[in-house]
Amino acid sequence: MQYLCAEFANKSKIYYAMESKSFIEKARKVLINKYAIVVVVFAVIMIFIGDHSLIQFCKRAKKINDIEEQIQQTNQQIQQTQRTMQMLDNTDSLERFARENYMMHTDKEDVYLVEP
Repeated sequence: MQYLCAEFANKSKIYYAMESKSFIEKARKVLINKYAIVVVVFAVIMIFIGDHSLIQFCKRAKKINDIEEQIQQTNQQIQQTQRTMQMLDNTDSLERFARENYMMHTDKEDVYLVEP
């Protein structure tokens, strides 16, 4: 009888040790999963949700690039207009500009447009 009790006691200790090991492994898996879940949720929030998300960042960067291109085009137009204004200071060039761009002519002239 003692032998059976001792054997049962040893088996219960082994079973308890195995059970606690599996409990530790289960707890480790759950904690790892909790951390993984938190990391995934944080990544989703940072990428897709909110004003400071990665998607919003890309949209704003594209908008900034478009505005910079518009600024460059506007600066080129300003330079072209300034060159035209300097050219128009001379009376002869003013007359030439009016004839070419606005089809103006004097009373004694006839203007013929030749288009290719």
